[in-house]
Amino acid sequence: MMVRRILAVVALVLLAGCAINRAEVDVLPPGKTQTPAPSNGKKVYIRAVDDRVFQIKPTSFDMPSLKYDEIDDKSITERAIARKRNNYNMAIGDVLLPKGRTVSELVGDAVASAYQQAGYEVVSAPGAPDVREVKVQIIEFWSWSMTQGVLDKVLSNKSFLQIKTLGMPEQTLKTLVSENVKVATETDWKTITEAGLEAITQETLKQL
Repeated sequence: MMVRRILAVVALVLLAGCAINRAEVDVLPPGKTQTPAPSNGKKVYIRAVDDRVFQIKPTSFDMPSLKYDEIDDKSITERAIARKRNNYNMAIGDVLLPKGRTVSELVGDAVASAYQQAGYEVVSAPGAPDVREVKVQIIEFWSWSMTQGVLDKVLSNKSFLQIKTLGMPEQTLKTLVSENVKVATETDWKTITEAGLEAITQETLKQL
């Protein structure tokens, strides 16, 4: 029995070791299957801005981090959603969206879904006199892992947004979701990040 447990631990460690690289995960925005609510006659344009600050060696795992000079490479930071860690909580790789996809796009879509569910018409271009611009400042949006015990990991995602609309009070939005896994796979990173986006939609909807 003890031998089996040891072999199980070794197998999981080896599986974790296979993830020592950069992964690309295609995260889907929430609300694609939602039916918009009846129109309230109001139109908005959602503009999301990625103002996250990246570090090389953060003081806590929930802070965006990348290696070396990549923290200043916008083509990388705008796609970065997570940092992978081994069973000793050491960084072993990161998780990016595919090329052509960005965090600002995903978060903007999550906020837009809330507005649509509240009866707003979300337009694709600003400037019309009857359209209000909604600026979504992304201060935090990040997924991370933490080892608890030998065989357990906790994956989490958090966000911190400031939503500003002309003529309306500024909204502050914070979310946090977590789930337990044995080995953090690309599917798990996709799932926790999509759960974080859905949490943004639901929290935004509460404030509309």
